[in-house]
Amino acid sequence: MSRNLLLAMLVASGMMTGCGDGSGHRSPEVTEANVTVTLGGKPLPNAQVTFTPADTAYGPSATSTGITDASGVVKLTCGGKPGACVGLNRVTIAEAPVADELRGDDPQLQAKASKAIASQPNRPIPPKYGNLVQGKLELEIKKGQAEYKLELQR
Repeated sequence: MSRNLLLAMLVASGMMTGCGDGSGHRSPEVTEANVTVTLGGKPLPNAQVTFTPADTAYGPSATSTGITDASGVVKLTCGGKPGACVGLNRVTIAEAPVADELRGDDPQLQAKASKAIASQPNRPIPPKYGNLVQGKLELEIKKGQAEYKLELQR
């Protein structure tokens, strides 16, 4: 077999596998996803929301994240683009990272950070929601649907 024919076959087989992140994972279909998060019926502001596709063939680059605004709404992004992966997603919700000026190993700084988190409305966030296994939160993202609701309980 000639070298050019072999090269052409390799290129063609690479095209047939689809596009991905270079790691062999499939590229997911991403669609706009805005999620309203409530806890006990009230908006949950300043919470880190993470959507992880149930289909593990997409790999870690398919994770969508965002931080809720004052009304509990998060506009998810995936790989720097607006949206989340179409299909079933596992969801975690935890405290958003504290401000840079409150980060560090100093005990006084840590106390200020804890106080800032506790002063947020509708707190504390139950720890189980920050864990995929304990929280058991799932949401189906559908093409053509942009608005979703997640209602958490204490």
